[in-house]
Amino acid sequence: MIFFRGAMNHLRKITAVIATSLLLSVLAACGYHFTQVGGIIPQSAKTIAIPVFVNNTFEPYVDVDVTKAVVEEFLTDGRLKVVSADAADIVIHGKVTKFEAIPQTYSVDPYVLSYNVSISVTITIIDAKTEKVLLQDSSVTSIFNSTYAVTLGNITQTKLAKTAAITNACLDLASTIRSRVLEGF
Repeated sequence: MIFFRGAMNHLRKITAVIATSLLLSVLAACGYHFTQVGGIIPQSAKTIAIPVFVNNTFEPYVDVDVTKAVVEEFLTDGRLKVVSADAADIVIHGKVTKFEAIPQTYSVDPYVLSYNVSISVTITIIDAKTEKVLLQDSSVTSIFNSTYAVTLGNITQTKLAKTAAITNACLDLASTIRSRVLEGF
């Protein structure tokens, strides 16, 4: 009986090793990797231009913040080289259409204690060589909450918090734009 249990344990170990080896072989054969580009962008595209977005809101410099975040997102991704419009295969034209700072919490006095920032843009992606519109999307909005607190009696602290919230909303927006351009969703 003891011999039989020992043989069974040995058989289980051998079976586990074989199963693990097969699983690792299958996973290695199905290696996931990024292609240069996908979705709506032609495979031949190697460069992208991102001119400064147009600001159709009353929030000063939000166009510059969005543009900077989008450029940084493509530089970090690295699949397309960011270049000037005259040297680009693909050009993204953008327009900031909405900036909202919506009150989230109030004090008992009723003062606003925090705001949620939301930014929306429209983007048009053009093949620079053929001037064909590859994508026109009028509904790109920052998705994740980007909230900032109001520090009563300290306008500087409140301004810094608002700037950080705008930066976070822009980063979220830039990630969404990169996904739509390179992955098609």
